[in-house]
Order: sequence, then C-alpha cells, then structure tokens
Amino acid sequence: MHHPPPAHSTLPLNFGASELPTPPEMQNQPPPPHNVLPAPNGQQTQPPGQRLAPVSGRKDGKVWSLRVEQQPIRARMCGFGDKDRRPITPPPCIRLMVHDEKTGVEVDFNEIDPTFFVLGVDLWSADGVQEVNLVRHAGMLPVNSISAATTTSYPPPPERMEQIVHVMQNPMINPYTGQPMPPQPVQVYSQMPNTYRPGVQTPMSMPMTPSGMPPGGYAPQPGMPAYSQPQPQFAPTMQVQPQPLSAAGMFTRNLIGSLNVNAFRLTDPEGKVGFWFVLQDLSVRTEGTFRLRMNFFDVGSGNGATVSKGTCPVLASVFSDVFQVFSAKKFPGVIESTALSKCFAGQGIKIPIRKDAPKTLSNQAEYDADED
Repeated sequence: MHHPPPAHSTLPLNFGASELPTPPEMQNQPPPPHNVLPAPNGQQTQPPGQRLAPVSGRKDGKVWSLRVEQQPIRARMCGFGDKDRRPITPPPCIRLMVHDEKTGVEVDFNEIDPTFFVLGVDLWSADGVQEVNLVRHAGMLPVNSISAATTTSYPPPPERMEQIVHVMQNPMINPYTGQPMPPQPVQVYSQMPNTYRPGVQTPMSMPMTPSGMPPGGYAPQPGMPAYSQPQPQFAPTMQVQPQPLSAAGMFTRNLIGSLNVNAFRLTDPEGKVGFWFVLQDLSVRTEGTFRLRMNFFDVGSGNGATVSKGTCPVLASVFSDVFQVFSAKKFPGVIESTALSKCFAGQGIKIPIRKDAPKTLSNQAEYDADED
C-alpha cells in the first residue's frame, strides 16, 4: 500500500530560513540584535567598536588606562633576516593615565612609583579579531639569520630536508672474521682522526690499541697494508633515511624587537610630566595591515621593593590604529620625525631622528639619511 510522504518533505527546495514558521514558544521573544553574531564555539563575538575599545582596570583605589598619543603609520618589512631590520615609524608612544577611582581626578605622578610598570606588545590583525604574532616561513630553506634560527625550538619542516636524520651504516665485511656485520647506528663525521689506519673497516664502536691493532688478540688478514704511515680515513658509505618532521618548524615570530618595555617619566612638548612607554624598536617581518595591542602590567609585589612571584593581571589595554607594512620596493619612506619623537629623544630616549635630507632622494638613500 502506497503512503503519502511526510508533510515536511513537501517543502520546496528554495524554502528559505526566513520563511520557516516560528515555534509557538518563541513567538513572544524579542529578535536577537543584528550586531551580535554567534561564534562557532557558542560564545558571542564582540562588535568591532567594542572589540577595539580601550580597557581600563582598577587597583589600589586608582583607575589605570592607556592612551596612544603617537600612532604607528607604516614600516618596511624586514623579512626573515637581521641584515636590515627597520623599525615602525613613527615610534608608537603610549601615555599611562591614572585617576582616582572615587573623584576621577588625575593622580599626581610624584605619588606613584613606576619601577615595576611594564608594557607588553602583540601584533594583531587589522580588524582586531586575532593575534598574528606567528608567521609561516615561506622560504622553506635554511636561513643564515640569528633571529630566524633561534625564535622557535620546533624541528625544521620536511621540505627543508635538514641533516637531522637517522643514519644507518651499510652492511660490511668484518676484516677480522670475514662475516658480514649488521647495520649499526653511527654518527656522521666528515673525517676520522689520524689514529685510524687505512684499509681496516673497523666498526666505530670497537676501540683500537695504541699500536693500531684490534683488541682481543685478533690478527690482521693476509695481504692487508702496513700500519706505519698514519693517514686520514673517511667514514664508510652511509645510508641516509630522512624521518618525518613536524611542520611547526615553519613558524617564527612576525613582530620582533623590544616586545616588553618599562615606563619612563618624561615631559611632553606642552611641558606636562607623565609616564610614557616608547616603542622605538619594533619591526614586522611580513607586509600587510596590522594593529598593535598594548597591555599594561604592574609586576611589583606591592611593597615597592621586589618583583611579584605570582600572577599579574592586565590593568589596562589599548589597540593602536591600523598601520601598513610595505615590501622594500613599495615602501614610500620613513615618516618625518615628529615633535614628540624629537622631544623624547632630547630627554635620552633612543629614537632615530631623521636628518634634513633632500626630498629627491631614492628610497635606499632616504634610509641612509637616517640617524641612529
């Protein structure tokens, strides 16, 4: 007997979600806000404005906040080497703001000890959604660079075929017994010491006596050469078998330089004294658009004498504006030194100050005009 299909199967294929009937238990509920989207893990994603908003913290009856007074604008990518690492220009300068929690009045900085104030910096995407502190090494080749070689402890990728291999010695004839020897793990040497004698394929695990004779009373085979002329001997032929290696070796830090800086008591061009964090030593390896995220910590123990050995909460956080990192060919040049940079350089902060150079200089010549 033929039965009709269930009712739900008769819906047209182009029946949209907006056309579905609302369940009775949800008819009286308000619709969800349009600017809040459910995240894949079930949590709600913050709107862009809220995600990039500065975050203030409270401690010891004070409200702590950060303000980026000098925003980064552009930089030239430094790649995966250290030969020509150029910093972000102009150097970001962040002011620490401290207000009384009850009155909202700015606290006198002479009453605050900034000894253990630290600012940490991370590299984020332009939309502020995710960190981009790590970058995939696209070259897949060995790099003669200090930073590229030491930024990660991961093994190299399989494509690079590094000489980190499991070496097995080929079966060979034991000159003392005439029997084949099984493969044995050995270390790879480019050249053996001169105490070894030619013509004797001795296993590397077998010691030699001062006279050059094998131990245990073994006698040399007839026709073997004499041992009076010590000469270098190269290692036997090795069979190299690469092992599968982790792909994590292809990653290294994208933001390099001084990622944690201390606070300085400085006077701005208007004559106002305050606590500042100057990020004059930051470089980015790859081109693109990014933001910097700065987190402020007080790592003091509270008595003003020692560093805290426990956890330190983030007291304040702020994002910078979007800045662009160019390739060497597309880079338009460094930003002219600002009044704030010159002011802080005059107070001992090591900020590169540009010399007055003609505007017709090429990009490379413009860099040569920089003053460290």
